[in-house]
Amino acid sequence: MVVKEKIGRQRYILFIVNGIKKERLYDILKERKLKLSFYDGKYGIVKCKHIEKEETIDFLNKKGLKTIKTSGTIKKLKKLVSSSQS
Repeated sequence: MVVKEKIGRQRYILFIVNGIKKERLYDILKERKLKLSFYDGKYGIVKCKHIEKEETIDFLNKKGLKTIKTSGTIKKLKKLVSSSQS
């Protein structure tokens, strides 16, 4: 048995914070029990299960957070954020 079978695969979703304060962002994420993996004031990355990816994207978009990209690794999304800030 592979470890991924027990734990499950994860997805990381990159989004832009459009003028939402940090406290309000945490309240939004608490509604779905999402974990904020990265936040720099403009961009954020949340972690979710791969089977909940579409639901999470819809939820974030409905709450006013514009989703940009989804990845299986956080490293790829952080690289995208750092290249867009340069």
